Amino acid sequence: MNPLYVEVDGEIKSPDQLEIAKARDLASKLDAYQIQYAKLVECRKESQFEIVVFDLGVEVPQLCKYPILPTERIAARFHEADRKYPVVLALREDFPKVPHLNLSVKEVPRNLCLFTERYDDIKRRWTSSCFVHLIRDWLRLTALGELHQEDQSLEPFLVNYDGHLVLPEDLLKDVDSAKPLFVNNIYPVDDESRFLIVQSQQLNDGKSGFVASVHQCPPQTHGVIHRKPTTLADLASMVSDKGLDILAELRERLIEWKGNNNKLLDSRLLLIIKFPKRRNDDSEVEIVDPWAFRLRKEAREENDTGDITISELGIRIECWDKQDKQVGLIIIPDKSKRGKDVSLEVLNVSFSLTREMASIYNGNCRIEDNHIVAIGAGALGSQIVMNLARSGFGTWSIVDHDILMPHNVARHALIGNLVGYNKAEALTFYASTITGEADYFKALPLDVLAPGKKDEDLATTFRNAEIILDMSTSIAVTRKLACDVDSEARRMALFLSPSGYDLVLLTEDKSRKIMLDAIEMQYYRVVANDETLAGHFKSRGQRRRYGQSCRDITSTLPQNLVALHAAIGAQAIKKAIANNDAAATIWQADDCGNVKRKNITLTAVIRRRIKSWTLVTDEGLLDKLGKFREDKLPKETGGVLLGSYDLDRMILYIVDALPSTPDSGEWPRLFIRGYKGLRQAVNAKKVRTHGMLDYIGEWHSHPAGASTAPSDDDLNVFAWLTKLMQVNGLPAVTMIVGDPGKTSWYVGEIMREENPVQGLSSYE
Repeated sequence: MNPLYVEVDGEIKSPDQLEIAKARDLASKLDAYQIQYAKLVECRKESQFEIVVFDLGVEVPQLCKYPILPTERIAARFHEADRKYPVVLALREDFPKVPHLNLSVKEVPRNLCLFTERYDDIKRRWTSSCFVHLIRDWLRLTALGELHQEDQSLEPFLVNYDGHLVLPEDLLKDVDSAKPLFVNNIYPVDDESRFLIVQSQQLNDGKSGFVASVHQCPPQTHGVIHRKPTTLADLASMVSDKGLDILAELRERLIEWKGNNNKLLDSRLLLIIKFPKRRNDDSEVEIVDPWAFRLRKEAREENDTGDITISELGIRIECWDKQDKQVGLIIIPDKSKRGKDVSLEVLNVSFSLTREMASIYNGNCRIEDNHIVAIGAGALGSQIVMNLARSGFGTWSIVDHDILMPHNVARHALIGNLVGYNKAEALTFYASTITGEADYFKALPLDVLAPGKKDEDLATTFRNAEIILDMSTSIAVTRKLACDVDSEARRMALFLSPSGYDLVLLTEDKSRKIMLDAIEMQYYRVVANDETLAGHFKSRGQRRRYGQSCRDITSTLPQNLVALHAAIGAQAIKKAIANNDAAATIWQADDCGNVKRKNITLTAVIRRRIKSWTLVTDEGLLDKLGKFREDKLPKETGGVLLGSYDLDRMILYIVDALPSTPDSGEWPRLFIRGYKGLRQAVNAKKVRTHGMLDYIGEWHSHPAGASTAPSDDDLNVFAWLTKLMQVNGLPAVTMIVGDPGKTSWYVGEIMREENPVQGLSSYE
């Protein structure tokens, strides 16, 4: 029996009469038998379209999943503008319903879905032969049932749609579908009302602009609906075949709703149908597709929204009638009234973003709910918070007392219409809009160094934190967080170098054995000695005035550098939190966009209480001094110590050391330090570290096997040093380095009394 074909509209043309280049080329090649397995049938022209009809030989197996014939008749319909894919139609009248068909108003002829790429990309490599062979492969794989792969997402219930509807993520969960779902604050994004957003859901007195009626279709094997409904009657017919009598459910609900609340009659109806989908007839449901249908009048009247009210819908599907403004129920409805005069807009339903989905879209397997207190919502801090908020990472308390100024917007995550607002409050609001979940963001608009009446609020926030992240670029804030805050939270500091080219992240270990201030000092030692970091603290920009006050000055810093390092920093923070170890890392960018990562090796920290001072140093410095000593044995040697004071907390940081100068005297039992080039060397370290390391005292070694107790010469030198440092109100510091594991520190004044040595601490 010969197959019956749908006749194509249009006037018959010969191949050389076609004017569209792709259509003419295809027809000419088919007519000349230049494309294998394909034979030209006819060409037609219809308005702006040209159609090439051809028979195509298909390689089909003996046992087919879908009844594809060895020869199928195909029509390729080209538009003269060449802006969209050509429409490919299977003209056989009984061509089967198979996956991957495009929706169209007419179900037959079937419209084959061939392409996944944009047409603009496909046009670059378009040939008639490849086009025909793509159709042939589509038919072959469809016959085998392999066109849709097992690991491929299920085919959507509908493809073509008129607009979008965004619903709150939990709107359809646990819905009692027999009740009206009141939808508040639904609004169109554009003038055409093609994009609707449901901002909230709330039961009220029925004065809602829209009421949603939610229905569910029985489970369906995917790929079975292939035409777009244009009226309510069309939709009812479509879903009726799938086991859902939508009109009966609607009539029953509308009558019940009217009886409970007459005010509902003026509301507009949004129809939502959930379509559970399974891969095969005998498999479990994999996913539920919700689709929404906006019920409309056939033509808009002047000053009319075009939406059907529940009152009007009830009349058009024979629930009730209206006379003299009175609504009366119809006892025996005319079931031929199926809504043919009710037009539909098909709305593709999406759900508002949640933290869980944000995390998944960012490639994360699970939500990380670490409570992070972020200090500083400036250029870098604001972009870091927004980057992590967009990935659903963390719960945040944002602390900053500054307001957003106009010049800040040049490099800030916040936008211009938030100028004048507190940065912490504005950033909290802005971050909350990503998913609409405000509980994960809290603002503390206060100064960490002077919280005033909010001191207890800040203290409580710190105690409840898991991570305290300093992005304030303030040494005073960093030291307070490291030393003064009563909290078990792990501390981190993230900041840009003055030029903006380098990013630094300092991270305590989870148990806080290496505290943030000590990590900061080891970072300075690396900056002081690593030649690749020689320009780390140099500023490349200029200072600019943005107001009239003497303090209204800001540095020029390119936004692209802030954005680059905000991306790196956000990833680095996530990894640092996942790792329990202490770390210090520098990322160096250049003008070409290259970024180099430098990991700083941290060593165990030594903290000692000596008189009224807390001395802080580390094993790395002791190893360095031991190497200086070993290189000069059996002679004694020495040099100067570099470090920093925190006079507010009485902390002395001993960070680095310089070896003996060339003019020093070194003997087996005596060392006399020289001074040649010493001032220049110390100043160089001071400049390299932006003034953070400076001269603080002296060190020298003792011979092998000797004690690290001070000799008479050492006491005399220490007395001189004490007098020298007291001029500036600073303590004298001396270190004596002996055999491995033996080092003594001296801080303050050594006196010859009952206790001959005061302020001595030994480390072995």
